[in-house]
Amino acid sequence: MHASSEEVTAWIEKNNSGGDDGFKPHTEGDNRFLQSQEASSSGSGHSTSAEMQKYPFICECFFMTARALNLGLLKAFSDYKHLAQDIARFEDTLSTLKAMQGQTANPQINLEIARLEKEIELYSQEKLCFEAQVLRDGDLIQRALSYYRLMVVWLVRMVGGFRMPLPAECPWEFACMPEHFVEDAMELLIFASRIPKALDGLLLDDFMNFIIMFMASPEYIRNPYLRAKMVEVLNCWMPRRSGSTATASLFEGHQLSLEYLVRNLLKLYVDIEFTGSHTQFYDKFNIRHNIAELLEYLWQVPSHRNMWRQIAKEEEKGVYLNFLNFLINDSIYLLDESLNKILELKELEAEMSNTAEWERRPAQERQERTRLFHSQENIIRIDMKLANEDVSMLAFTSEQITAPFLLPEMVERVASMLNYFLLCNLWLLKQIVQIYVHLSHGDSENIFPTAISRDGRSYQGSAKRAETEAMDAEETLGEIPDEFLDPIQYTLMKDPVILPSSRIIVDRPVIQRHLLSDNTDPFNRSHLTADMLIPAFELKARIEEFVMSQRLKKQGEGISLQAAKEVIQTTNDKMLID
Repeated sequence: MHASSEEVTAWIEKNNSGGDDGFKPHTEGDNRFLQSQEASSSGSGHSTSAEMQKYPFICECFFMTARALNLGLLKAFSDYKHLAQDIARFEDTLSTLKAMQGQTANPQINLEIARLEKEIELYSQEKLCFEAQVLRDGDLIQRALSYYRLMVVWLVRMVGGFRMPLPAECPWEFACMPEHFVEDAMELLIFASRIPKALDGLLLDDFMNFIIMFMASPEYIRNPYLRAKMVEVLNCWMPRRSGSTATASLFEGHQLSLEYLVRNLLKLYVDIEFTGSHTQFYDKFNIRHNIAELLEYLWQVPSHRNMWRQIAKEEEKGVYLNFLNFLINDSIYLLDESLNKILELKELEAEMSNTAEWERRPAQERQERTRLFHSQENIIRIDMKLANEDVSMLAFTSEQITAPFLLPEMVERVASMLNYFLLCNLWLLKQIVQIYVHLSHGDSENIFPTAISRDGRSYQGSAKRAETEAMDAEETLGEIPDEFLDPIQYTLMKDPVILPSSRIIVDRPVIQRHLLSDNTDPFNRSHLTADMLIPAFELKARIEEFVMSQRLKKQGEGISLQAAKEVIQTTNDKMLID
């Protein structure tokens, strides 16, 4: 679950030799686990018959059942899932080819269509065999579910039982358990949730407790994809998805759920930014989609919505700010991708609409371009759906939670995003306007209009008064010394801080905005967190003194000018009288 193969080996050796060094067994269960490990190695000639007897029969049955289900039932489920995916992919390709068939007479396309139809028929037969033999064996599935319920209760007992928060240190016995123990339990729950009546009569509370405890705990389950699979299970249990009211109590009346579910979903949303996989950039969108669907449902439950508001207040500059930052990052990326793909799609449409030129192209090139067209269509559809989901979440949460949006490190980013979205598209217009309205209602200090006017990318004069005030303030200061300017954005620093590694001075809101996405010093890539920033008190005092002196100077000039005007007016009046 959390230990590497080398760590497991070292832990066993340390325990066998009676050494401490951080590997000392903490419970009687640790010793039993070691005995089972010794016994399991008997086939390689490393254990005696006496050691074999230390491995109890019930323990042997337990581990053999876990492995048998892993190699048998769960492998069958996996094969069935891949089979269904292959059929869906073949059907999409077949649909594309049939569309091409109507546009051009190509014998190769006809052969490919015939081949795909045969493949789909064979795969469909195999899929039906799986359904008849495995998925309809309700008794087998029920017994497997009962076994995995025992499994999760046993695993939780290793960490002290069903209670939160978890101990700070993961017990080695838990850390050394195989990942497939949990993965198989989650896969079985996902499949069973899609089979009518498969979960009837089964108590799901223990599974729910397990998921809530570990889905946001990388200190216990290292694999982020395994923790993300727990969210898939919860998605299957949402009342609107499961079609059953029985699962509603797991979300709306379950104590651990009411206290920790929203908190842990927000944490996982942030943690999933970096999975360590080479496909992490694309994987995160799918995982966050599942989390977002669940969060949207929970927002509609008053007790969860109240907890959400409490978390936003407590974690305003912690996990909640990170959550908002990644939500905005994803929204901007998805919108940009959609707009770029739409332009590419229009170019392809123009190519295909020029019939004479299109027909002169080689058949293979036309086939490839047509496939690209349908592929781009699918990508746009998915990107737009995800962007809509993200912006909708910003809209409904901003109605009751506005403070984090208006923080110095966030407000300009939010304003820029909204201006850009408003300029570029119409399909999100309702949600965008809602966010503008919600933030303006919660903005008692008039921060938001100023941030809107500072946007140099998309702003077109919708906050004129704030823009005029900002320009007047800049003119008052005149030429600003370079040492007072932030080196990243080249704006006047209000709260200068020193980066401990590079020793460069930057404005706190600017560097905090950077740290929301990347915990490194932007000048030398060394590790950096917000609590490591060193206030530059002396420079801050000089900046404040400069600002004050420039304003007083400007006021003095204004007074002198007014006095001169009065003198001129008096002279003119006297001349008129004379």
